[in-house]
Amino acid sequence: MRNGKLWIVAVAAVLAASGCKNFTAGGAGPAYVRDVMREYRFPRACEALWVDALKVVAAQGFGLVGSDRDLAGQEKQGVITSFLNRGHSTTRDDDGVFEAESDANGQGLRYLVQGKPAGADGCFVQFYGIQDDRTNSTETRHRDYDQELLLLARLDPAAAARILEAADKAQ
Repeated sequence: MRNGKLWIVAVAAVLAASGCKNFTAGGAGPAYVRDVMREYRFPRACEALWVDALKVVAAQGFGLVGSDRDLAGQEKQGVITSFLNRGHSTTRDDDGVFEAESDANGQGLRYLVQGKPAGADGCFVQFYGIQDDRTNSTETRHRDYDQELLLLARLDPAAAARILEAADKAQ
């Protein structure tokens, strides 16, 4: 049992420290993680986990917008900075879907986070990386399963550890 607890702590530390930058890049193990996270239902209502989802992005140095900054422990934005950023603070539509978009980092990458209710006590959370290409005035979007795994590690390190163990066996 003691080794199990150490494994959970180690996985959470690795996920937090590395940001899972390339964990789901390719191969059988990463494909397993993508498949699991693609339809993963977080066993908490969106309202209960939303601040943690914002903190996943903020912990990696991405600036949040408006009141989301306060929720994630970031300093308040100035008027000019607020006007110039590309993102938006959390919104919630008529279907209860949460959405927030971070400001871009120095490389033009920002994150869109969406939380869709899945019953009274569940939420489907998706992170999308948005890469701006200022040279061509275009942007590309990709679903970032690594960020979703980071959120899971933050909320339930044991579940994240189980997924990573199964992914390791799949390789």
